[in-house]
Amino acid sequence: MGAVKRVLITGASGFIGRATVDAALDAGLEVVAVQRRVGADRTDVTYVSVDLTVRDSVETLSSAMAGCDAVIHLAAAMSGDPTDHARLTLAGTEHVIAAMKNAGIGHLTLASSLAVYDTSTVAIGAVLTDTTPLVTTDTPRDAYSDAKAQQETLVSNAGFDSVTVVRPGIVYDADHLWNAHLGVGAGPALFRAAADDPLPMCHVQRCAAALVKGTLKQVHDTITLVDRNLPARGQVIAKLQESGWPKQILPLPTGLLWTTARMLGPVSSKLPGLLRAPVLRQRLLPMTYRFHPPEELDLPDPSPAWEARL
Repeated sequence: MGAVKRVLITGASGFIGRATVDAALDAGLEVVAVQRRVGADRTDVTYVSVDLTVRDSVETLSSAMAGCDAVIHLAAAMSGDPTDHARLTLAGTEHVIAAMKNAGIGHLTLASSLAVYDTSTVAIGAVLTDTTPLVTTDTPRDAYSDAKAQQETLVSNAGFDSVTVVRPGIVYDADHLWNAHLGVGAGPALFRAAADDPLPMCHVQRCAAALVKGTLKQVHDTITLVDRNLPARGQVIAKLQESGWPKQILPLPTGLLWTTARMLGPVSSKLPGLLRAPVLRQRLLPMTYRFHPPEELDLPDPSPAWEARL
């Protein structure tokens, strides 16, 4: 395998995508940024407009990959029903794989998610680790986790020389602190989860560094990634309040939610996440996290000082 000098990045206009483009350029790489709609804002990046959900995208992608040594695949559906995830996450990945084979590219780095772990197997207060079982198509928690797990299988079975899979936790920066693990937002108020357990936060710059360094080193491995020092839920809420929201913090009626979710189990696939027991468990179950990213990647940890606590 030769050195990586030019990389194609899908999903380049997203939150993680923008940080990954920056990290790749900082590492001295030439970047081809694939976006559904091109809004070029850097003169040192080659932008390509591609809709990964359509079969015709393979030809366009293959051409865009000319001269590239690796691909960082970030594009995926973040919400929606199974059909939405099948179109973008799964069909989109199949099209990327086909284009890479046409272009003769041997390394793929995939942005997966901590969501692929089956938290139903983790006891209250126990540790989620690299060895925790994954969700399966027989035991999906939701459409997102099911699609990400299937996506990992697609790239692992594609036959590339090397595949780096990065599973970040809750990706954030100072302007993107909100996440569903905090509770439920309603106008100026936050109905917060009561437990003040640690949250699996992963700063976007740390995530981007893992994606780029894994590509440069052509790491053939899976990297589960969170910050070195994880904040408690109350610390994240306190940091979020510095932006002016929430104005009011109220207790989330967790017991009522659990009871309702269990009662609605037979029809849960059509309900919001907080009314589905597996999703509720993943977001609110007290647990700790222990992962070991490869030391040779020397990843940064730009997390803030999580001092105050609510």
